[in-house]
Amino acid sequence: MRYTIRFSTLSIFLAMSILQAFAQNETPTSRSIITPKRYDVTVTNPGRGINSPDDDFAPLVLANGRVIYFTTDRDGDQNIYSAVSGGAAWGKPVNVGPTLNTNENDGGASLTPDGHWIVYTGCDREDGVGDCDIYLAEYGGGTWRNARNLTPVNSAGWDSQPSISADATMLFFASDRPGGMGGTDIWMSRRVGDDWSPPVNLGPPVNTSGDEMTPFIAPDNRTLYFASNGHPGVGGFDIYVARIDHKGMTGSVEHIGSPINTAGDELFFTTQLGTDNVYFASTSSDFGNIGGLDIYAAVPNPIPPSAVTAVFGIVSDAKTKAPLGATLTIRNIMKNEVISTFHSDDIDGTYVVVLQPGMSYAMTAEAPGYLFYSERFDIPANAANNTVRKDILMTRELVRLLVFFDFDKATLQPESYVDLERAVSWLKTHPDVRVEVAGHTDNVGSREYNKHLSSERARTVMDYLISKGVAPSRLTANGYGPDQPIATNDTEEGRAMNRRVEFRVK
Repeated sequence: MRYTIRFSTLSIFLAMSILQAFAQNETPTSRSIITPKRYDVTVTNPGRGINSPDDDFAPLVLANGRVIYFTTDRDGDQNIYSAVSGGAAWGKPVNVGPTLNTNENDGGASLTPDGHWIVYTGCDREDGVGDCDIYLAEYGGGTWRNARNLTPVNSAGWDSQPSISADATMLFFASDRPGGMGGTDIWMSRRVGDDWSPPVNLGPPVNTSGDEMTPFIAPDNRTLYFASNGHPGVGGFDIYVARIDHKGMTGSVEHIGSPINTAGDELFFTTQLGTDNVYFASTSSDFGNIGGLDIYAAVPNPIPPSAVTAVFGIVSDAKTKAPLGATLTIRNIMKNEVISTFHSDDIDGTYVVVLQPGMSYAMTAEAPGYLFYSERFDIPANAANNTVRKDILMTRELVRLLVFFDFDKATLQPESYVDLERAVSWLKTHPDVRVEVAGHTDNVGSREYNKHLSSERARTVMDYLISKGVAPSRLTANGYGPDQPIATNDTEEGRAMNRRVEFRVK
C-alpha cells in the first residue's frame, strides 16, 4: 500500500508509529548543513481539532480565510478533512465525503481560489494508473462531484501532492517516475483545452539527487515553494522557494530560513491569498507538536510571492437577490485573449478571481437565462497586493456594455471588442430576441449635442453587431443624451457611470 505522503527513511522517525507511512527505504543523499537566515516570523499551532496525535498535513486555507482543507491519518487511513473558521478558532473538522475519500489513502488537496476545482491524490484505486494517482473533481450544488483520474499526468509509479495554479493552467506534483534526478522529483504539466500535457521534470536547480516533494505554486503563478532533503539545509526536509518563468524554467533556489525550518521536517508550505499568512506541516517540537506531523500557521511570509489583486464578491439576481452560479471569464482586454476562467458558487453566489499586475482585464459573468455582465480592471505593473470587492447583479433585460470610444467621437476603441463579441454570441444563441442599443451621456455640454453623440455611438455599436451577422430587424439604436442618468453628474465618478451604452432586451 502506498501513501499520499512519502518520505525517505529518516532517523528521527524510526521510533515513531507513523513509520508505516513511509514509502521509500533509500538513505537520503548527503547534504550540506547550513546556518539559516533568521526571519522575524511568528509561528502558532492552531491546536487540537485541526491537529491530532496522528499525522495532520497539507493545509490549504481558502481565500476568504473561512475554510481550511487538510489531510489527516486520524481515521486510520489518510483522508481529506475541512473545517470552518468560527472567528477566534477553527470549528470541528469533518471528512469531506466519499466523492474524494475512499477506504484507501487520499489527500494532499489543492484548490483553485474560487473553490471550484480540486486536485488531490488517491491511492490503490481500481481506475489507478499507478499505486498513487492524481485526481480532479469540481464543486457544485454544495458537494464535490465528477471526480476523474488525470490519466495524461499519471504514471505507473507514485504521483502525488499536486498543486494547481490560481488560473488552473499549471499543475505541479511529486513523482518517482523514471526520468527523474533522485528519489522523488517535482514535475509540471500544463492544461491544454480540457486536458493536460505530458509532464516535464523541472530539473535543476529545483530537483536534486535527494527527494523534492510537496510543491505549492503561489497565486502569482510564478513563485514555487517546495520541500527537499537534497538542498543545503538544517534538518530532514526543509522548505525552499524558486521562481518559475513563462517557460517553466527556474532561477536560484532559496532556503526559507528559520524559524520555519528546523532540525525536524517541514513540508506542505502554502500561502493564503490576500494575506501575509502561511501554513505548513512540521514534526518539530519547537512549535508545540501534538503528534507526528502537525499543521502550523506563520506570519509574515519570510519570502513572499509577487503581488496580485484578488477580486471577490457575490453574483446574484438583480431583482430577487438570489445567489447565482456563474462562469467568470477573464480576458486580456487589449488583445481579447482568454486568460483564465473562474466560477461563483451556485449555493451562495460567492466568487474569487485572481488578477496579475501589468494588464487590463475584462471580467465577464455569464449564467443561464441571464444577460452577460462585464467589468473592467486595470492593474498597474507596480500594484501592491490588493483585494477588491465587486458584487455582480445579473439581469434578464438590460446590461451596460463594456465599450469605449475616442474622446467626443463615436469611434470604437479596440478594448470594446471583448464585450461586443459577447453580445454577438449572446444574440446568436437567442435568435428570437430583439434588442435596443441605447446610448447615454453625462450633462456636460448642450443637451442637443449629447443626444446626437449618444445616438451616433449607439448606431456604431448596432452596426458592429450587424457586421458580425446579427439580423438588422432584431436591432434598434437610440440616443438619450443626459436624460436618463444612473448616478449624480456632480462628480467625475458619477459622470463616468452616466456615459454608457446599454443592451436592452425588448
